[in-house]
Amino acid sequence: MAVRDHIEVRGYVTKEAFLVGRPLQAFERLLGFRAGRLAAGATIAKLDRLPQAHEFELAGYSMTAQHRFAMPGGLDGAKLKHLAISSWTLAGGHRLVKVMPRAPHDPSMADDEQYPPGEGVPQWKLTARLPATITAELAGHSAIYRPAA
Repeated sequence: MAVRDHIEVRGYVTKEAFLVGRPLQAFERLLGFRAGRLAAGATIAKLDRLPQAHEFELAGYSMTAQHRFAMPGGLDGAKLKHLAISSWTLAGGHRLVKVMPRAPHDPSMADDEQYPPGEGVPQWKLTARLPATITAELAGHSAIYRPAA
């Protein structure tokens, strides 16, 4: 994969504003990856279109990993999805990005060890494959995310 390549993504996304100008090591703390997961690098891709309500799930904030997340009762999920959609853009800090670690998920590692609590950035889980464009290929913990135009 290379910058500006077109791909399809699914899974967790967040707003780019939380990542721009930060090194990969900070991504681990922000997003809830175990320390060292991004040491080998990561690919970052921006969505080319906004998800529709049926293409994503609410996932709260990164301080609660997928295996610990439960939607609180008494909330209107459809309204919350509408609010999320209205906060996203296709350019700038509110665009959605996918972080793809080069180190894969390790099925032999406990989820709590592999996905510790993050620092609480908003996240959503894409349930459909959506078109995206690679904005950066980062190598090593000290690599700083500066997206390609």
